[in-house]
Amino acid sequence: MKERMISAQILDDWCLQYKPSRLTILNLKTGQQLQEPSLVAAKYRLEERTGTDRATGETRTFSFKVLERYLAAGEEARAYENTPDVMVFSPFRDGQVAQYGDAEYLFRELIWRVSPKIRISKPVLCIKVQEHTTDVEERAIVDLGIQAGAGKVLLYQEPLSIILDHRDSFREMRNAIVVDIQPQKEF
Repeated sequence: MKERMISAQILDDWCLQYKPSRLTILNLKTGQQLQEPSLVAAKYRLEERTGTDRATGETRTFSFKVLERYLAAGEEARAYENTPDVMVFSPFRDGQVAQYGDAEYLFRELIWRVSPKIRISKPVLCIKVQEHTTDVEERAIVDLGIQAGAGKVLLYQEPLSIILDHRDSFREMRNAIVVDIQPQKEF
């Protein structure tokens, strides 16, 4: 896995509280499957800026963490827990995308792992969305899939077993990569 640079993304500490989702990534062409937690490890630097607090009007110093580069995705990210200047976190909250750029990195890495030798150019990507996903969130997930390398993104809400039972019914599905997202509370 290669480290990937990040363009000055700020991550708030409250994002560290998201419980990771369970991701099942399945390459329908090869049958290769993996299950990983939705974790990302990223190196950060602490920055401080002085400015005016809008609530009080006082001048004060603000500290924030700027992500510099990704180090690992999925289970491999756990190796970086308790490492200085590294954050390990989930870009998903309750099975929904909460941190877009981080979720894109996670998808790219996990999709690569289920097809390292057979590169499918612009694969069909089937992504599970939660029942409570809004139209805006669905559009963001489609965009996320395209940014992660898909040529076409299909969304589904059914259990993974139904997708697997009916994959031969649709020609597009024969070479698709499935991303099944299960919130923490469901596994």
